[in-house]
Amino acid sequence: MSVLSQFCLARWKSVDSLTPTALVYNLSSDSILTCSDDDETSNSMEFSKSHVGTCTMEPVYCDNKCGQKISRKQMMQHKAIECGKRLVACRYCAKDFSYDTLQAHHAKCGRYPIACPNQCDSPKVVREELESHLKDNCPALMVSCPFKEAGCRFKGPRFSLDKHQEEGMKQHLLLMCGLATRQQQQLSTLRSTVSRVSLNYTGTFLWRINDVQTKIAEARIKEGFELISAPFYTSQYGYKLQASLFLNGNGSGEGAYVSIYIKILPGEYDALLKWPFSHTVSFTLYDQAANPDKACNIVESFIPDPTWENFQRPSREPDALGFGFPRFVSHDMLKKRHFVKDDVLFLKVRVDPAKNMAV
Repeated sequence: MSVLSQFCLARWKSVDSLTPTALVYNLSSDSILTCSDDDETSNSMEFSKSHVGTCTMEPVYCDNKCGQKISRKQMMQHKAIECGKRLVACRYCAKDFSYDTLQAHHAKCGRYPIACPNQCDSPKVVREELESHLKDNCPALMVSCPFKEAGCRFKGPRFSLDKHQEEGMKQHLLLMCGLATRQQQQLSTLRSTVSRVSLNYTGTFLWRINDVQTKIAEARIKEGFELISAPFYTSQYGYKLQASLFLNGNGSGEGAYVSIYIKILPGEYDALLKWPFSHTVSFTLYDQAANPDKACNIVESFIPDPTWENFQRPSREPDALGFGFPRFVSHDMLKKRHFVKDDVLFLKVRVDPAKNMAV
């Protein structure tokens, strides 16, 4: 049989009635070949050359590169319904995939319907909506009571939560009261801790006073107008002190001077301290000159008199002014130098166990 007859089963006819076998090897110009499938007829040599590559029965590789050889006649059907590499649309997300990868795609397709892991009565949920279903809608999801932080130990399916809350209303109210009490105690402890951390234990307090002119004007129209500093300590377990300032003066300095005093406050460790209080106290008003070398600060200090009541152990918050200088600095002096700059003045109060007077 000829090469041609391997795929088209060509019928061989000859005017001189040669057998097919003889015709294959004895082609002549008057021989005629007829393809049984295409029903084409031609001179043998011409037919053999032109028919190869076009015959519908010739097996060729699939255009989709699936690896199979299919006759040209069946290729369209193969590519449409048989080829493993044909493109098909996912029935859930409508995106195109090759047929041989479709099952793998279904395993992760966001629109693929899956059963709820809690086996609730809801119909299948699409994969990409499962998280939302479990979080917001699944009636079988095990949930804790909203009052869990208050101490309620209930945990059950979501559909039973409303009933639990309705029946446990009184219990939940009691739990919330207990929680509020505990939180109040925690807040108090926290405030105390923050207060201790922020306290000054150095024995030196630098006091910044803002809006000086406004405060002086207010002091002139309000009798006894007093500024009080934050408390500070001589050490972590030392004396507790506080400064006070009268911008329009007090006592003999009223109306023309700035007066300053220091008070001894009841402290946590007073029972362990030596009394009467005997540390040297100094007050410094800073000159905010542009050149610090030319600054002329005002400094006053005193050593406590042990016989004075002001320096005995305090039993309660003192009513008295404490001890200090009613004529610390005059209003005229306050204007002459840079004691007030940008409407701010700085005062330093220093408490020192040494018996050294400021010069």
